Amino acid sequence: MPRPVPPFQNSGLIWALVAVLGVFGPPAAELRTEEPDLNRKVEILAAELASLREQLTVPETDEQIPQARGLGPAAAKVYGVQQGLSIGGYGEFYFGAPVEEKAASGARNTADFYRFVAYIGYKFSDSILLNTELEWEHGGSEVSVEFSYLDFLISPAFSIRAGSVLVPMGITNQRHEPTVYRGNFRPEIERRIIPTTWGEMGVGAYGSLGGVAHYSAYVLNGFDAAGFGAEGVRGGRQKAQEATFEDIGGVLALEFSGGDDAWNLGASAYYGQADQGRFTDASGALIEVTNRIAEAHLRLHHRGLEVRALYVTSDLDGVRALLDSPEWSGSAVVPTAQEGWYVEAAYDLAPTLWGREDLQLSPWLRYESFDLQERVPSGLVADDALAQGRLSLGLEFRPDHQVVLKAEYVHKSHDASSALSDEIRVGAGFIY
Repeated sequence: MPRPVPPFQNSGLIWALVAVLGVFGPPAAELRTEEPDLNRKVEILAAELASLREQLTVPETDEQIPQARGLGPAAAKVYGVQQGLSIGGYGEFYFGAPVEEKAASGARNTADFYRFVAYIGYKFSDSILLNTELEWEHGGSEVSVEFSYLDFLISPAFSIRAGSVLVPMGITNQRHEPTVYRGNFRPEIERRIIPTTWGEMGVGAYGSLGGVAHYSAYVLNGFDAAGFGAEGVRGGRQKAQEATFEDIGGVLALEFSGGDDAWNLGASAYYGQADQGRFTDASGALIEVTNRIAEAHLRLHHRGLEVRALYVTSDLDGVRALLDSPEWSGSAVVPTAQEGWYVEAAYDLAPTLWGREDLQLSPWLRYESFDLQERVPSGLVADDALAQGRLSLGLEFRPDHQVVLKAEYVHKSHDASSALSDEIRVGAGFIY
């Protein structure tokens, strides 16, 4: 009778089995470390997805875009990507209806897809990027470039911007997206006197000092006085469209903020020549036309309350000689001085009504007073219809920080004999 084989005596068979497991199965050390490695890979993937999500969404606050201080949220998307292409934009539309003096003023019901905008940015590296705004107005097919510049991000305290740039004046000119300002139209004063949206070819520097003081300084092509009219300099914007650069302008802007953006106090000044060597007097000598614009503004935030205020003045020298020049082809009375101001207040009721921070329901009011012909050249008469008051009462609802629904009633007044019609407007805006 054969004797039983003791355990482990057939060592050759055991080592063969170990060899097979070594070829087809994971080593013991790998089995021990596989779970930690898998967890680590999941953590890395989650971090990468979170980073991608941040790059694809619009920043909600300036703190998320420190290098782009002053730009609107969608315009600043390119500053949030690590490298490569960024696409954003905004759009807005409204319906307007006059409510009185319709026959006398000639006002009519209107509907307009006011703007559709695409932001195209490209980040070449951590220190160089391109940012561009393309705009289609009034549902049309013609596209214009609102700005397109290169940024060289040297440090938070000093960066260089060159190309077609937005002029850093007022509250709205740089931050002109529909979720930033109230009402279906931008404040009248910042449309006409500043004048928004105002962009020119130029180069300059900007930065933040200690997170409290922010500055911008640019040298730009000047206005073209050939486009000046009864409402001032707005028609003289060249907007980087084969701009005549015989005359230059300069702008300096300063803003101070504190308390997690609880308040912002800013001011800016522009000075430049505008004749562009186009106009002469009776003797053939060149006429100089110069323009100065200065403004100061304030924004306050306290819980649900926000208050904004702005004052602006504009002066033109050389207007009398300009209107007498044989090269002047216009018939309008160009003003030598303009002035305007507004105060606006809004309060967010959503936290009180629903206890939610992700919604906003804000009643608001704004009063504007402006005179587009505060002074005119000697011997000419100012148009009283261009000295107006505007009282706007509105309500806006934001179901998302990228979408806003708007409604307002606008009461208009002036001292002229011509009729003005009050207006009701409803509309919407979005950024992406």
